[in-house]
Amino acid sequence: MAPLAANGELEDIKAPQGVVLPPKEIKAILEKTAGYVARNGIVFEDRIREKEKHNPKFSFLSTNDSYNAYYLWRLSEIKEGRGTAVAAGRAGEVPAEEEKPKGPPEPPELHFSARMPNISAQDLEVVRLTALFVAKNGRQFMTTLSQRETGNYQFDFLRPNHSLHNFFQRLIDQYTALLRAGGMDGEGGKLQQERIRELQANVDDKFNVLGRAKQRAEWFKFQDEQKAKKEEEIEKEKMNYAQIDWHDFVVVETVEFNEADDAMHLPPPTSLSELQYANT
Repeated sequence: MAPLAANGELEDIKAPQGVVLPPKEIKAILEKTAGYVARNGIVFEDRIREKEKHNPKFSFLSTNDSYNAYYLWRLSEIKEGRGTAVAAGRAGEVPAEEEKPKGPPEPPELHFSARMPNISAQDLEVVRLTALFVAKNGRQFMTTLSQRETGNYQFDFLRPNHSLHNFFQRLIDQYTALLRAGGMDGEGGKLQQERIRELQANVDDKFNVLGRAKQRAEWFKFQDEQKAKKEEEIEKEKMNYAQIDWHDFVVVETVEFNEADDAMHLPPPTSLSELQYANT
């Protein structure tokens, strides 16, 4: 068996055939305990067994426990130098993750662009006028209109779950920005000056618009590449999953029930609140 890396995951450990694997939370405690016992001797194991004799998480120290065989195997492996970061007491040392590709910088949002949905000319006019009135009169106008036109299908786009609602909200934001820049509130002058500076930058540098378009094109290209890479990884996982032979398994243990088990009074199932309290 090849030595495990110091920061190897516990899930990568392959136990011998016939050895019962403990659950993840028990496996971590077991691995850490085996590491301490390997470094400090069997006396340390006796001390833990005495101290944690009422703790079910340390029941693997008992020879009658189903996870004891796994514990003894891990203890022998760690003594021979095939340990993990958990066994070595370095569980807090998280390995450096692979740096994700940063790609080109994200371009600024297009304030006056909205994807046009499939909509008739009449519906588009109703949506646009309603968005303009909402931008002028505030969100309270939209609430009042929605309550008044509850039975009118022409204003169904006021409902958040309607297919045109996002487009409607986008128009409201655009009209609101234009009205503010027009000087209808205290921020109008400031917004108008910023807009003028942006336009002046295009006049001063004839390649300014071209550079912004190039940046946006590179960003979308990078996003498409990352999306294609993710889809490729998902497809690869599906293929690996499909290649698993689900008929190739080993019977670890057989549990047989008798008449006494049928008549046995078992405790009621543990509730969700009790489980949450036990994990705190």
